[in-house]
Amino acid sequence: MQHAPAPAPGPLAEVRLGGAWVRVTVRARERDAGGAWWYVCEILLPDRVSTARGPVPRERAEVFTAPAPLVRPVPGEDYTVLDDGPKSTAALSASAGGRWLVAEDYTGGGALVHRADCAQAPVDAEFADDAVALQAAAAGARPCPVCRPETALRALRPEES
Repeated sequence: MQHAPAPAPGPLAEVRLGGAWVRVTVRARERDAGGAWWYVCEILLPDRVSTARGPVPRERAEVFTAPAPLVRPVPGEDYTVLDDGPKSTAALSASAGGRWLVAEDYTGGGALVHRADCAQAPVDAEFADDAVALQAAAAGARPCPVCRPETALRALRPEES
């Protein structure tokens, strides 16, 4: 007897496939040689198994990769489980000039502030130090909804008297 595959461990996300947003399970995220983020996703597809009595429906798990701009978070999901350790990205960001990334928000206009290790940050995001990130936030840049830098940024603001 065939059993449906168990869902893969990992948070849910939505991926743009053929003009529609489809829910998938994210198994991992990784950077390619050019620095772009890719998500390893799993989707359950309808399928069938041929038996002596005829076809029987079942689900089939397919694994694929998607570039970060085609993946969006699902509210309430914990994406920190995908992090294999911020040590390497923290070292990279420190050597590149900051622990923040500031990027144009192509979906909502304006700018977004990301943590330097955020997988949602576009490849063309620029590294920023604390002062630049605070200036961007004061100028209306929104915090990334995935890496949520607002708490750390709030702690950096000078005390108002």
